[in-house]
Amino acid sequence: MAPQFLLVFPLWLFSLQAVAGCLQCDRRFLDSVATLLLEMLPADLPDRDALIQRHIQAFADLHGTFLRKMHERVLDVRGVMSIKSDVISQLRDIKSSKTWKGVFLWQLSMYQLRVSLRRRLQQSLEKFADLACSEDCTVTEGPVLDCWTCLRIATQCFDGELCGVEDRRLAEYNEVVLYLFFVCESVLVTSVVLVYWVCVKHKKQMLRKALRL
Repeated sequence: MAPQFLLVFPLWLFSLQAVAGCLQCDRRFLDSVATLLLEMLPADLPDRDALIQRHIQAFADLHGTFLRKMHERVLDVRGVMSIKSDVISQLRDIKSSKTWKGVFLWQLSMYQLRVSLRRRLQQSLEKFADLACSEDCTVTEGPVLDCWTCLRIATQCFDGELCGVEDRRLAEYNEVVLYLFFVCESVLVTSVVLVYWVCVKHKKQMLRKALRL
């Protein structure tokens, strides 16, 4: 148990310092993943602990790395628990159904599991956002988890940025910036055309004077 704790604890500390994700908020889940990975890999595999640590971190960072939009921030705790249970179940299936065929094939199976998990996470987050951000929002069952801070929040219906809606003041600011950009661009283009016209006209006048001489 001690090696497992030492393996997972640095990842848990890292999750508190950076933008977290739904899977990083539960240390017991990371402990369970570490236990299963330890049981899958042969004890004599070179750099076994470092390999396991990299894959645990890949699982933990999945949400914070790929799902960083505001509306992908919150999820009901029941949904999070369902996803974690599914991950543990799939890891157990990999452990029981496949004999050891080498580290490369094992890493491929871990990668495929993470891709599947990423899709599942995204679908769950979008489904919850559709429910919690609807105009006739119904109260969701159970608490809601802020996956970026690992805090449970009482609010169950949302609006604004958490629903993918841009803040009104930010939208107005962006409109002003865009307007000023087009004004500056118009002034610049007009100035270039005017300078070109003046130069062409001046050149023609000089040419006429030269021909008269």
